Amino acid sequence: MPDLIEAAGVVLVRPGPDGPEVAVVHRPHRSDWSLPKGKLDPGERHEVAAVREALEETGALVALGPALGHRRYEVAGVPKRVRYWRATVLSQKPRDPDDEVDEVRWLRRKAALALLTSPDDHELVEAALALPDTVPTVVLRHAEATKRAAWRESGSPDADDDARRPLAPEGVEHSAALVHLLAAYDLDAVVSSDADRCRATVEPYAASRGVDVRLEHGLSEEGCEHDPASTEETVHRLLAADGAAVWCTHRPVLPIVVRTLARALDVDRRKGHMADALDPRLKPGAALVLHRTPDGVLAGVDRLDP
Repeated sequence: MPDLIEAAGVVLVRPGPDGPEVAVVHRPHRSDWSLPKGKLDPGERHEVAAVREALEETGALVALGPALGHRRYEVAGVPKRVRYWRATVLSQKPRDPDDEVDEVRWLRRKAALALLTSPDDHELVEAALALPDTVPTVVLRHAEATKRAAWRESGSPDADDDARRPLAPEGVEHSAALVHLLAAYDLDAVVSSDADRCRATVEPYAASRGVDVRLEHGLSEEGCEHDPASTEETVHRLLAADGAAVWCTHRPVLPIVVRTLARALDVDRRKGHMADALDPRLKPGAALVLHRTPDGVLAGVDRLDP
């Protein structure tokens, strides 16, 4: 018996003829109306599970928006934690009823609140509908790389060029795991420092999407060290491009990237937790997800730890 049951779910929002609608599912085995959610598979991340459960229970392929926090309760005496995200519909297919979910309804706020069984779900719907539609920008630190000293002593003809330093085996493994995690946010554009370790971190995801990795010297350590203004210019240019994107860069570059983003999105200490969340101190393979409105307002910041 686990000490804690981990689960994930979504408040799935779509535009309707009279305003936003949310998906509510009927679970015949519990005789209740709920938000789409379910337990994590072994080794699965919450973000990936949330997307999978939405598809399984509603037939909708979704993209995650801002996190909505978590809810805790007990199931047969075992604590259970469910993490939730606001999500939007990318595509939808008809779903046959089964023992898990036998009906899916898309409802306006008042009708959804009247039908949902749990007060916790009421709070989540209210929180999700209070948020605008957003576009994610994921700022990613490259995965674990070969140590500098080991690379210099490797005997490689490129050993004197730090930009050619490759990922370590654990970094290669992590880059593969990033495919499903980044897909949960439906990122269209893949941008990277021109250093090999950054490019290799996002290449598996780019390949899964059938897109090229766009290389930016302004996101590299060398480019930032020699010309910090070029890094700031790169951030402004990428931000103006709109669209959901991942930018892969380096630990020494992250403070300038994040600071430039904060200024561009008008985030300061008056924004409280949002400013605090823009912390550039990321572990290898970790990321910040900035949820931006189409008119450039920062609606939320989430952290993806490896």
